[in-house]
Amino acid sequence: MGNTDATIMDREKGTAFNENSPRYMCCCSSIHVKTGTLIIAVLAVIVLVMDFVTVVAAWGSNTTDLPYSIGSLVIFGAAIACVFYALRAQRAAFLLPYMTLLVLGICFSAGVIILCIFALGGAEFPQPILRQLLEDDDTTSSDVKMTPSILMVSYAIFISFSLWFLWVVYKCFVFFRDQANFAINNTTSVGYTVNVTPVTYKRQS
Repeated sequence: MGNTDATIMDREKGTAFNENSPRYMCCCSSIHVKTGTLIIAVLAVIVLVMDFVTVVAAWGSNTTDLPYSIGSLVIFGAAIACVFYALRAQRAAFLLPYMTLLVLGICFSAGVIILCIFALGGAEFPQPILRQLLEDDDTTSSDVKMTPSILMVSYAIFISFSLWFLWVVYKCFVFFRDQANFAINNTTSVGYTVNVTPVTYKRQS
């Protein structure tokens, strides 16, 4: 059954899905979560382009990490593409890949911060790992405390932005899920059976 018919029946019953509910707003209730997610996706594209330029610039000088860099770009790009498709088709499931990458990035960053704390406490084992993250093999003894300090600040900022992005995208996920659940319930109530879940539901144009 098409979405148009379902919308008409909702209006005949005097009920309609409230897209502008405060729970679907973000940034101090100033913008809708769909707009917030779109802004995040655009920022992610900018970061992707910058990473691509960096990889191309280092193409001839560093071939060891090249497969990892290319693989990361492909995965990140696919996740961003899923976000744009989710916004266009209003399908919650396609926000999950990007949310998963955000969670993995947060966990990785938290692990780096833990290593930095050990390094600042005088432990030696984190130093080679931290220097590799900074791509600096010539760190002198005077930089032993500077290296983990820089990384702690950098990854703490990354975690802060990632948590904010994750919160906005998750609210968009909830919006699409609730919207689909509303449509499914109103379709089923008039005698139609829809064999999908609110997460995988695709609205008909």
